[in-house]
Amino acid sequence: MKKLLILVLALFCGQVWAQKVKPISSIKELVDSITTVVQQKKIPGLMLGITGRDSVLYAGGMGYADLIAHRRVDKQTLFRMGSITKSIVALAIMKLTEEGKLKLTDKLRDLAPEIPFHNPWESTDPVRVVNLLEHTTGFDDFKLNRMYSLARTDFDTKQMMLLQTPSMICRWRPSERFSYNNVNYAILGYLIAKRTGLSYDRYLTEAVMRPLGMVHSNFNLYSKYPLRDAKEYTMQDGKLQQVPSATFLIGPAGALWADSEDMVRLVQCFLGNTHGVIKQSSIEKMEQSQSSLSSRAGILGGYGAGIENFDGFRGHSGMLGTFRSCYRYNRDLGLGFVVCSNGNGLASIENLITTLLSKGRLPKKDKTTALDKKAITPYLGYYQVENPRFELLGFIDRLLLLKVGEENDTLQFNLLVKKFKVLPTGPLTFTNSASNTPNIGFFRNKNKRVLVINGRYCEQVSGAWALISRSILLIACLLATLSFVPALVIFITKQRYSHQERLMSGLPVLATLFLATAMLAFGTVYSSSHLLYKLAHVTTTSVLIFAGPLFFGLLSVVNFVYSLSYFNASRNRFLSWYLLATALSLMIITVFLLSNGWLGLRTWAL
Repeated sequence: MKKLLILVLALFCGQVWAQKVKPISSIKELVDSITTVVQQKKIPGLMLGITGRDSVLYAGGMGYADLIAHRRVDKQTLFRMGSITKSIVALAIMKLTEEGKLKLTDKLRDLAPEIPFHNPWESTDPVRVVNLLEHTTGFDDFKLNRMYSLARTDFDTKQMMLLQTPSMICRWRPSERFSYNNVNYAILGYLIAKRTGLSYDRYLTEAVMRPLGMVHSNFNLYSKYPLRDAKEYTMQDGKLQQVPSATFLIGPAGALWADSEDMVRLVQCFLGNTHGVIKQSSIEKMEQSQSSLSSRAGILGGYGAGIENFDGFRGHSGMLGTFRSCYRYNRDLGLGFVVCSNGNGLASIENLITTLLSKGRLPKKDKTTALDKKAITPYLGYYQVENPRFELLGFIDRLLLLKVGEENDTLQFNLLVKKFKVLPTGPLTFTNSASNTPNIGFFRNKNKRVLVINGRYCEQVSGAWALISRSILLIACLLATLSFVPALVIFITKQRYSHQERLMSGLPVLATLFLATAMLAFGTVYSSSHLLYKLAHVTTTSVLIFAGPLFFGLLSVVNFVYSLSYFNASRNRFLSWYLLATALSLMIITVFLLSNGWLGLRTWAL
């Protein structure tokens, strides 16, 4: 939970906590500093590439691709690049639009009526190609049992797309909200195959990668080149342990394997050295979001077509198995880089590189203005997130409450008691970025007031109800968590309490233990995404996630009925009230779990 809160704060605040390091003035010093970070953070192996538009400054790596074989990372070691694949898919789609084989405004229903998606607003707000590119379809992201498998199976483009059918339901109107979604790119891969007559990976290889000079890369769903692919590692008991290279089930969303020599060619493409593969105007179009309400309200940057704005730099990040990757470029500087690790993340490496590349060159700053109090006043109040990536986990997003207020002629945001100010760039647009690019905006969507901040779509809610409902749930969770205290006291002094009182104090503890065990099992798998394959079948982990909340709910009902029936018979009125309050708390949590689909959750059948 702590990691989750830190992540959410980063999403909202857009702040970067940088490690204090000695100023770096050369590529050699940078490589030395990165090598030190790799050793300190126990990163097994790292791919690194730094390039200008026409010349490569560094291509290679450090550490090990295979610890057991003592095989070191070099410039031709293949790493899983994860979602960076989306940038190449987007390049292919833009190339097809240049050739007249597609239009960004084409309706998905017209292009591929055989795709079994459901959009209740299709007649007025159809799903279009641009929605797939910019993650504005409204689809749920992949079901957690449909991302990885340990089976060494190769799927064709259509099979991978159809496997994601359960997610292809629009949760809101297309072209309304951004919500990052791998399923969109599974569909784009299928459209590429249908329009070209080639599998998506063959077209990307022949039409995009080979002309750019990317001659080693591939789109294998699992490791097929044991002497060239980097192995995957995670920390267990303080030591690096190799984990299986799982089969990735959504190829067009993240199957790319590449080395540093190839990846700098991709970065050079975005810097303007396209080798005739695509027009510069198409790349510039990819860099700007066009389809969401927020983009039409003046919020610039954000996620375009397979490219994201990172406050001065652009690019994409990736995560697949234990691999973590990113590439960034800045055309004004004429520089870019790529980095990928095969375990333990990227630590502060991205910040080290961007600091050197942008050294002495301040980003261009857009103009700010005075706060328009009249325009912003109706939008002051409380907001909750309404564009969850995974609907199953949407309750976590919605529980977080953001308060917007005006203080000393400035707009103040308050999230989890942390305040931060934003600068106005227009009557209803604001910024908290280093370049003052508008990344926060207020507007109306039908009859609702909306706030978009760093890609998060939030709707205004009643402050009183929002605070009361969250307070009730918080108190319920506290009582459930602390239920072991009276149970322990009653157990130690059991001669002073009746059998019924001992039973009523023990049931909440047992119920909470069931729920905690299930949440721990889920948290372990979800935080280490390479373990998600355990949710695809009936395994110990998936059974715990199924049974834990279910037994919690059953015991909560039994405990509540028992507490009500025994309430008047107890001689200890304080204990009776306490046990009844605890029983009611468990029922509140049960209803909450039920309403969010967590009672009897069968992950293998999502």
